[in-house]
Amino acid sequence: MKKTTIALAIAVASLTATAANAAYEDNTFYVGAKLGWSELYKLDANKVRISDRFGISTADRSNVAGGAFLGFQANPYLGFELGYDWLGSAKYKRSYHYAGRSSDVGDSKVSAQGVSLTGKLSYPIIDNLDIYGRAGGMVTISKWKNSGLVKKYDALNHGTRTELSPVYALGLDYRFDEDFSTRLEYQYVDRIHTKTKASPDAGTVSLGITYRLGAPAVPAPVELKTQENRYVLNEDVLFAYAKADLKAEGRQALDNLLTNLVKIKPTESTVVVIGHTDRIGSVSYNQKLSEQRANSVMKYLISKGVPADLISARGMGKSQPVTGTKCNALRGANLKACLAPDRRVEIEVKARNIQEVQVTDLTN
Repeated sequence: MKKTTIALAIAVASLTATAANAAYEDNTFYVGAKLGWSELYKLDANKVRISDRFGISTADRSNVAGGAFLGFQANPYLGFELGYDWLGSAKYKRSYHYAGRSSDVGDSKVSAQGVSLTGKLSYPIIDNLDIYGRAGGMVTISKWKNSGLVKKYDALNHGTRTELSPVYALGLDYRFDEDFSTRLEYQYVDRIHTKTKASPDAGTVSLGITYRLGAPAVPAPVELKTQENRYVLNEDVLFAYAKADLKAEGRQALDNLLTNLVKIKPTESTVVVIGHTDRIGSVSYNQKLSEQRANSVMKYLISKGVPADLISARGMGKSQPVTGTKCNALRGANLKACLAPDRRVEIEVKARNIQEVQVTDLTN
């Protein structure tokens, strides 16, 4: 025997409220750039001296610095950043001492840049303003360059050196809107190794701008509405006249109707089968007949897979005719035919946000 079963699948969207202004969205990327001022510290002139005949002093340790970064916001408080920094440069002034006299023989210049990977911890102070710290490692690239007569005596110190240095930063991050923010930051790179014995540190104060990439759009709240579907079946199709047993034709009609029935959560949907009769006969007779017919339809639908706790039945007798007064002048068979629309079964389905109807045919 072939049995038609309904799988009534519905999704009711339940969306959380918009995240507070004090937190960024999880699992988002951002890019940024920064510009500021850098100073190289611990430029010990004695560590780059060639001989006692050469005097050396440092100057111009402060200059423009900047960089760019790509970040990943894992959650509102933790992020990771891959960055590039130009850390600035400093000059060593060189002079030559001989026979009580000295002369300028050129200068040496050290410059540094680096690529860093850091973790970033943030904490909201007030709406739209976070304090944050970064820490990690930076692959520093330092370049040593001589000019003037120093090239002749200091040739071994020319060139580039790449090393790994620790990097730390502390800053404030202010959000203009969902996409843009600005940051004020102090960054410190410890021990930038050079071709000489000097290993300066770099401190940078910068102002940056950040743009969020692909931040999830905040969906509008879903308004849950109750939808009602009403299906009307003529009782003359379902039953023989004055009977409550389903005809074969009636069972086929109900099988066709099953493809349109839906449900959501049991507590949020109802299926009601309502029986109606025409006005021929007494009130009590028609009431009982309408109840019997409604119950017959309900039991059939349950046998076909409609959950019993979702469906109920009731009879309205002849209290709700739809023909009005148009049949008043008729008698006998003509009256019976005219009143056919009153003899009906209505099936009400009330559900919230109907999403999907799936009908599965199973063969026993």
